[in-house]
Amino acid sequence: MRRAHRQGIGEKEMKKTIVIAGLIALSSTAWAAGDSVQSLRGAHNLDSASIAVSAKSWSDGEGKVTRQYAQQPPLVPHDIEDFSINLQGNDCLSCHNWDSTMEGATKVGMSHFLNRNNEALAKISPRRYFCTQCHVPQKNTKPLVLNSFKSLSEE
Repeated sequence: MRRAHRQGIGEKEMKKTIVIAGLIALSSTAWAAGDSVQSLRGAHNLDSASIAVSAKSWSDGEGKVTRQYAQQPPLVPHDIEDFSINLQGNDCLSCHNWDSTMEGATKVGMSHFLNRNNEALAKISPRRYFCTQCHVPQKNTKPLVLNSFKSLSEE
């Protein structure tokens, strides 16, 4: 007691800290044991075989996909499964770079050529090089998780 008192911790504070830590441990154990939490796999165990997924159709040939909210990165309206984006190269840039001659391909935005200080670069900024961090392909699927999202046009 004297040692704890010298360190500025009283007996009451010590007991209070122990009780709070115990309550936190008890509540987290109760939450983890709850039956209401499920993964996207459903009731299947993690070590069991995955559920077979049917192939989804791409929005190919439909042109630009409508954006659902302000500042949303454009969605990719075509398959990119075999595309390679790594330090050696970026397949997206073969069609979407400014010097590409591919007709109809949306060119990379000017914001992708700016560094952190908003200074223009001759090549795409390293922080914008990995396209699929923001731009994702659009498939005609049901959402994995139900939600109440409304696009800007629906509000």
